Amino acid sequence: MRALRRSVRIAVIAGAAALMAVTGMATSAQAAEGTFFYTRADTGRETLLGSTPTGPCIAIPGGARQATNDTDTDARLYTNSSCTSSSRFLGSRQSDEYAAPFPTYVKFG
Repeated sequence: MRALRRSVRIAVIAGAAALMAVTGMATSAQAAEGTFFYTRADTGRETLLGSTPTGPCIAIPGGARQATNDTDTDARLYTNSSCTSSSRFLGSRQSDEYAAPFPTYVKFG
């Protein structure tokens, strides 16, 4: 009986470890690792952008007068919500300053 319990416990632990490994790989492939922060054009306050998933167009509340892309993924900054206006490139681990019209959206990847 003890051997059966031990075998079941080992199988459960191995399955959980495999699930965590697969889930971890999927998450890291879908998000820029690191931090994106900017100085708001409207208030002058430094603000941290929360989630940085790759692909979707993400709002930059207040617009960016200055931005720092301290992630492992290149980004493009835009002035419209569909991320189709003329873009400004901001490479991984780079900072830049902007003039009006200030970028109000960012897209990673």
